[in-house]
Amino acid sequence: DLDVLPEPARDLIDMEEYRLAWHRRHGYFSMNMVTTRGCPFKCNWCAKPIYGNRYNSHSPEYVAQQLLDLKSRYGPDHIWFADDIFGLKPEWVVAFSKQVNALGARTPYKIQARVDLLTEDVVAALKQSGCTMVWVGAESGAQHILDAMDKGTTVSQIRDAAERLRRHGIKVGFFLQFGYPGETREDIDSTIDMVTACTPDDIGISVSYPLPGTTFYEHVKADLQ
Repeated sequence: DLDVLPEPARDLIDMEEYRLAWHRRHGYFSMNMVTTRGCPFKCNWCAKPIYGNRYNSHSPEYVAQQLLDLKSRYGPDHIWFADDIFGLKPEWVVAFSKQVNALGARTPYKIQARVDLLTEDVVAALKQSGCTMVWVGAESGAQHILDAMDKGTTVSQIRDAAERLRRHGIKVGFFLQFGYPGETREDIDSTIDMVTACTPDDIGISVSYPLPGTTFYEHVKADLQ
C-alpha cells in the first residue's frame, strides 16, 4: 500500500531557488511526482534491479490530493509524473481525472506510457485531467525489431496512439532506439518513415546498450569487446 509511505522530504529543498532556476532556463516552474513503483512489462533491454516485474500504485484519490497540496503549497506551472508507466489500468486514469477535477487540482503535466495502453477512454481522461504531453517507447518502426526486443507492441499501435493523442490535443514524444542486433538500413528507414508519418512533437534517441542482468545482455555478452 504505497499510500502509507511518507511524503517526499520537499522541505529539504530551497524551493524558491529551484523555482528561479526553472524560470531562468525555461520560463516556467516544473515539479516531479511519482504515482507508482516498477513496471510489469518485459522489454529485454530494460534493467529492473529494484522492483523487478512488480508494479504497485498509489490510489488515484491519494495522487489527486498530493497534486492539490503541491499546487496550494508551491504553485508549480507544470508536473512531470516520472513513473515508468503512468496509469496502467484505464479505470485508475478515469478515477484520477474525476478526482483531480472534483478537487480543483488540475495542473498541466506530462507522463510516460505505452502505446497499447492509450485507448480512447484513457486519452480522453488524460486530457480532462490536465495532461499536455505523453512520451511513449516507440523504439523502432520495424516490427521484427520490436518483436526481438520483446516489446509487446506493434508499429500500427504506435501510429494509432500518436494520432489519438494528437486528436485530443496532447503532444507526443517518441523514444527511439537504434543499433539493436539484427537492425538493417531498411529498418532504420522504416523508423524514419514512422517518425515522418506520426510527426511527434519531440524525440529522444538512444543506442541499444546491454545492461548486466538483462536478457539482452545475455544474448550479446559473448560479443562484447
